[in-house]
Amino acid sequence: MQFPNKKLLLFDLDGTLIDSVPDLANSINFMLQQLNKNTFDENTIRAWVGNGAKTLVQRALNGENNDHALEIFLQHYKNHLCKTTTLYPHVKETLEALYKQGFTLAIITNKPYAFISPILEALKIDKYFSLVIGADSLTEKKPHPLPLLHVSEKLGFSKEETLMIGDSKNDILAAKAAGIESIGVSYGYNYDEHISVFEPDAIIDDFRKLLNLLSPKIAIIGGGIAGSSVAIYLAELGLHVTLFEKKETLVDGPPICHLHAGGNLYREISDTQCLTLLKESIELMHLYPFSIDKRPTVLITPKSDSHEPTDLLPRLKKLQEYYAQLVKEDPKNKLLGEVNDYFQLFSKEEILNLQSKTTPHNPSTFEEWMIIVAKEVSLEDVKFPFIMVQEYGLNIFRLAASVSLMLDSYPYTTIQTNTEITHITQNADSFTLSYNNTQEDFDYLINAAGFESGIIDDMLHFHRERFIEFKAAYVTQSNYNSKIWPEVIFFGQRGTPQGMAQFTPYPDGYFQLHGMTKEITLFEKGLIKNSPLSAHPKLDKEFLEKIYTQWRSDEVQQRTQKAILHVSRFIPSFKKSLATQKPLYGAQQIPGNDADLRAAEVSFEGERYARCEIVKASSVLAMADSIVQTFLLLKKPYRLRSFQALKILQSQHIDEKASTLAIKRDYPKSLAYLNHPLCYNSRYTSGETL
Repeated sequence: MQFPNKKLLLFDLDGTLIDSVPDLANSINFMLQQLNKNTFDENTIRAWVGNGAKTLVQRALNGENNDHALEIFLQHYKNHLCKTTTLYPHVKETLEALYKQGFTLAIITNKPYAFISPILEALKIDKYFSLVIGADSLTEKKPHPLPLLHVSEKLGFSKEETLMIGDSKNDILAAKAAGIESIGVSYGYNYDEHISVFEPDAIIDDFRKLLNLLSPKIAIIGGGIAGSSVAIYLAELGLHVTLFEKKETLVDGPPICHLHAGGNLYREISDTQCLTLLKESIELMHLYPFSIDKRPTVLITPKSDSHEPTDLLPRLKKLQEYYAQLVKEDPKNKLLGEVNDYFQLFSKEEILNLQSKTTPHNPSTFEEWMIIVAKEVSLEDVKFPFIMVQEYGLNIFRLAASVSLMLDSYPYTTIQTNTEITHITQNADSFTLSYNNTQEDFDYLINAAGFESGIIDDMLHFHRERFIEFKAAYVTQSNYNSKIWPEVIFFGQRGTPQGMAQFTPYPDGYFQLHGMTKEITLFEKGLIKNSPLSAHPKLDKEFLEKIYTQWRSDEVQQRTQKAILHVSRFIPSFKKSLATQKPLYGAQQIPGNDADLRAAEVSFEGERYARCEIVKASSVLAMADSIVQTFLLLKKPYRLRSFQALKILQSQHIDEKASTLAIKRDYPKSLAYLNHPLCYNSRYTSGETL
């Protein structure tokens, strides 16, 4: 049974949230000892709990009403409230998830009011509850309906919006008398009677299952960086998510390598898009800190280019001002170094002076990072000044490892890899997905299928304008010490023989190369648009074979050699580098009618279908925000930026998982590591940097 429209959750305390019997039994036996009476074992006393202190004492005294005994018990219990009392399994994380989802939570217990808050505070769950009612708070207690009706009225909710959760007949009987639905937990006290006898509307044996009963089922099609990140976001909120991915592993797609903290690689995009990319990149660093290679980027304009290096200055100053604003809003956003060091210009004279400097083994300042560039770049072919900016590396194998480990930690997230959706039926308030000879209904559907998003749209007869672009980057190895290199960008007009060259360092002398020409990164017929008859642009067969089977080895060698020559126009000594056997590649969608779009997030069809349409990985959290808000998945506005699953990650585990993925995908193991990790320690604390 599902409870989709509830907003107010009323919880019993003892036997539902906490196991207080050890402390209660200790106080009961202390009382009995003071009265020179026989004591009882804990299990016997456990069956007496649930009707309040007075009834508990009477049961220990065989029905005798003894005010002195009650006073002894209460005083002792007051002094030993939370010595051995514990939360039941999964209570805290479930309350946290319900709280994040925007439910209003309250406690209605037959325990004396004075005892409640100290216990909640000691167990660190007090912040979740808007109201607490004890046995002596009102003229009646459970099983009378008054406490439930009082709380729902005081907090402004109808009976239909309210749900009672408890372990005993008093909870269920009170809910029935109040006309409120109830859920019984089977693990509590309840006087040795099974909770089913009193016919609650549902029964759970694990507190986490409350999330399943209260949360909708959400399907995400596509386990790339977009779909996986949305799955993490929703799972962190305690929502029930199933993620479907055709491939064997998650985040196995386009050649992600760069954190676009300002979008400075793209001179053609608007300032607004660049500012958006800056903010979103910082958010991505908080989410995937173990994937960030903290090395700057050098922007160089060749003499053959029609632009001047200083053309970027107005934009860079805007980005620096916006970075200052983001850091002022939250000091933890200072992940790109000091605000004044966001970028720096280097004149020809300064570059020439750096040529005589010793190249450091572990550069830290802009000047130290620029030394190797000054020594290796052919200065007669480029314009000045050079620009160094704090745009860092983003490692796709470590992204995939982080995503997999985080999703594995969520109890109600299902990952279906090697699974293709073959048919979708849209119902009035749900979707039926067909896969692996199975059909399953979901309340919401998120299309994160990347370049195949149009196939999902076509299944549902939704039309959407989009481009698809197939691109590749080439893995090379040289005798360079790649640890001392920043990333280097040589600008050029896209799609021409002088297209931009991108030189990205990895450990152990490996470099990833982009050349924005149709003989290197871009391809003839590699950028296509959908037709009026379909939402899915159809890639040529040769590209699908590259994605799903393999590349021809001769083509890999030819294109990699062209990439090496493209870069060595400006770094002559790089000409001696060697090609490896497999590029990084993939197809990405670009929504709408602007093939130059770089900052995009999400679009919707109705209130239950979303398309993830990010062009850059940095946009994932803003996209997830929009999905949650549009689907009305939370009872109150909430912008998630803190992830509990991140706290379980350790750099060692990321290393192991990322290297396994690199090898499984036939890439050098070195590509799974970082030259300059963002994090100092094995575990990440938000805002921690080198």
